[in-house]
Amino acid sequence: MRRALLTGATTSLLVIGTLTPSAVASGGHGSCTPTPDGFPVCPADGSAETTSFLDPTVLIDGAEHVSLGERVYVGPFAELRASEDAPISIGAESDAQDNVLILGSPDPAGGHAGAPTGRQAEPGVEIGERVIMAHGVSVIGPAVIGIGGGSIPADPDDDQEVFLSFGAQVDGAILEQNTGVSVLGRVGPGVTLPSGMLVLPGKNVTTNEEAGDPAMGKVRPINEADVAFNEAVIEVNVAFAREYTELYREEPNAVRGVSVDPGHTEFNPDRDLPRFAGVEQAVPGFRNRVIGDVDLADRFWQFHSTSGNRIALRADEGEPFVLGHVESMGDDVIFHALEHTDLHIGDGVRVGAGAIVHGGGRVIAEGIPDEPTRVGNDVTLHDESIVFRSTIGDGAVIGERSAVVGTDLPPGTVVPARTIILDGEVFGPVEW
Repeated sequence: MRRALLTGATTSLLVIGTLTPSAVASGGHGSCTPTPDGFPVCPADGSAETTSFLDPTVLIDGAEHVSLGERVYVGPFAELRASEDAPISIGAESDAQDNVLILGSPDPAGGHAGAPTGRQAEPGVEIGERVIMAHGVSVIGPAVIGIGGGSIPADPDDDQEVFLSFGAQVDGAILEQNTGVSVLGRVGPGVTLPSGMLVLPGKNVTTNEEAGDPAMGKVRPINEADVAFNEAVIEVNVAFAREYTELYREEPNAVRGVSVDPGHTEFNPDRDLPRFAGVEQAVPGFRNRVIGDVDLADRFWQFHSTSGNRIALRADEGEPFVLGHVESMGDDVIFHALEHTDLHIGDGVRVGAGAIVHGGGRVIAEGIPDEPTRVGNDVTLHDESIVFRSTIGDGAVIGERSAVVGTDLPPGTVVPARTIILDGEVFGPVEW
């Protein structure tokens, strides 16, 4: 669904071109191209402490025009589409998580969704160091993210990260250092999001005035909690670059299909295999990625028949994932969880294309353990819907391109399409 909306096609046949292993001169110190000889480790012979890792499902068009810095992690089914006229560079310790889409230039059939309003980025996509592109993010060039700007975090020695949350979009815009875009937020063509500003959930920022003035209701200043959260996410994904590299070098098939998580981290020390109907299985040839401590009630053949394509159920950070019998699961679905949290899904759940369910504890009261993320029985999650840090009651329906964040949703609740539910209240519509 998301790819159809952005690229005008329901499938994407992207391949890595024929290359010779070489660094990209314009990519800066330590950069590399993801060549066929080394894929999925970049560079192929680098130390695991500094290499970048791309999940084998990543699709790259124009790889000779893609540059990766050190310790970059690129998750399952991400797409990078570059060209000579529209290169893509990703700086050190950045990450492009599951189903992220980076287009060096707009799709000729679709173009930008709005007219430019300010200064323009150079052709292509330039992503600085320590930029987080969370699950389902899309970046459309010309765009610059995480470079320039003068706002400093609380501690001047801190790095200035950028966080793009689930389903967010940067379309032809410039995001300075120390900025962010919340869930299903967007920054449009020609806009510069100034350092120190965060786009609010679901908001569509189309002018520089909206980007820089919290009084207009679309942005707020970044705070210390934002910075702390970003730093924790970056630490995890840097660890993924290292540990997935190590796992691949031990056993190449262990990073494909149904497989173990890499383990060997403080937040997830053990390697676990997924279980189907109680039986551990590794299926490296499976079209989807099911990783780590995922416990499915269905047998493998049942899940095979009810699930679509480009699905990532990734229990390599938080665990376990416990899934009841799956009614249906569309393309591009993502399940993940923050470190030290788990995920529970009931029976008869229908998961639409591009939906994201992300575990993460909710603080109920001081001294009381966080509430886990749960989706009850017979729940319907429509296309591109998002659930984060929430419990969803039995029989609830989450509308298309809606998000439920930090909320205990009662049984039978119907969330309309394109609606943000935040901390138990209707925050507003998704504006784009």
